[in-house]
Amino acid sequence: MHLKRFRAATMDDALRQVGEELGPEAVILHTKNVPQDRLKPFGKYLAVEVIAALDDDPPRQARGAEAERPEPGTPQLTPDTPQLTPDTRIDLGALQRELEQVKGMVSGLFGRGHLPSNLPDALVQMYWSLLAQEVDEGVARRWVVSTRDRLGEQASSAPSSLSTLLAEILAQEVIMARIPKVGNGRRVVVLVGPTGVGKTTTIAKLAAGCHLREGKKVSLISTDTYRIAGAQQLKSYADLIGLPYCMAPLPADLKRALAGERDADVIFIDTVGRSARRQDQLEELAVYVHGYDGAEVHLVLSATTKRTDLLQVIEGYKPLSFSSIIVTKIDETAALGPVLEATLAAAAPISYFTTGQEVPDDIEEAHALRLAWRLVGATESRREG
Repeated sequence: MHLKRFRAATMDDALRQVGEELGPEAVILHTKNVPQDRLKPFGKYLAVEVIAALDDDPPRQARGAEAERPEPGTPQLTPDTPQLTPDTRIDLGALQRELEQVKGMVSGLFGRGHLPSNLPDALVQMYWSLLAQEVDEGVARRWVVSTRDRLGEQASSAPSSLSTLLAEILAQEVIMARIPKVGNGRRVVVLVGPTGVGKTTTIAKLAAGCHLREGKKVSLISTDTYRIAGAQQLKSYADLIGLPYCMAPLPADLKRALAGERDADVIFIDTVGRSARRQDQLEELAVYVHGYDGAEVHLVLSATTKRTDLLQVIEGYKPLSFSSIIVTKIDETAALGPVLEATLAAAAPISYFTTGQEVPDDIEEAHALRLAWRLVGATESRREG
């Protein structure tokens, strides 16, 4: 078995190197992030290291006399040679089955058996980029084929960039819709989601933008009495921006707080984080959410959450009837595929992405072209370079 270590700036580049050098039979054994500069192990900029293997000497089945003649260079058994025990053979068999499964996955990743044979190299690179972003293989294949079809329709004119063409597809499948600007009448915006996804910071960013950029009267309410630091953090933001703030530990307190903010254009409500597995906690949260007719509920998801957990959150929070999804921490992950799959499952639009901790700057409206660039921008820069 031939082992080789690959290092690149992104996982996409590393997987491309593996595919080009070792081919579709390569097996990914290990991946990790490492400093780009070995002399600065705590450096800010990280690279991706991949260890891949290729079984370049598959077992042959010998017959007759050929089985008795070892090939030149083959090690010979001697009395000192360790013998395989039954337990060892069982372990090796299990390992072989695992390797075959991994080979199949890697073959699907690098091979073109699942893609049209006439697919241009740039679109094959795009397919690899989508898989590196952990986009589902079937979804990636569909987007790539649709991009090829759109590219073919423009054959007689100047072709659009891959990002632009993918953006057109994303605009149809992954809905983008910002939280609308304030019109006539008061709006109540409620953010819900699991613990640790960044609801409090996101509310501060939205409130600051609404007040400072749109000139609206904004109030903040926190119902999070379980996390004292969260309530204090929101109050600090309110004081910094110059916004009214109050605590509402009980549903009755929330009703009184809403009644007392009649002059506000927008009221943002921060809620306690709840586990999607705890139905009792979600029912308690629903009392707050449904306590005001016309409240807009927005589910906050972290892009760093695992695919299975994201899908569980989507399912668990459906009774709260959220109208959009805000995706946070996209600056902390190299793979946006899982959260995109979750939004597709939710059939709800993405309204915002957050890109850091700075208030109010590190938030942006969801935009199909920006999302497409994040998914395949590296591919396109290689294509143009």
